[in-house]
Amino acid sequence: SHFVEMNNVAIKVIDKKKAKQDSYVLKNMKREPRIHQMIKHPHVIQLYETLETENSYYMVMELCLGGDLMDRICDKKKLEEKEVRKYTQQIMAAVEHLHRHGIVHR
Repeated sequence: SHFVEMNNVAIKVIDKKKAKQDSYVLKNMKREPRIHQMIKHPHVIQLYETLETENSYYMVMELCLGGDLMDRICDKKKLEEKEVRKYTQQIMAAVEHLHRHGIVHR
């Protein structure tokens, strides 16, 4: 076991009772950490640790501040072509990386 020094992380909490009622969530809880272990890319969120308690699963992930791309588009109302090009290149690089590892993003 090892410790990673970090100041800010995002923690995704999944209630086990709800997960048991949703077969996709339950299946994903086993699959997602394995996929994240395979994928290291600057444009893919990093999963640091998965923890489990009696009532919940916890996924400790890289913190990305500023909201998602849709938030940014809604805030600005219009993106400059240069900015659109940058985001498109980042998304395509991440998707290509996933495909090289046999992973399809839904």
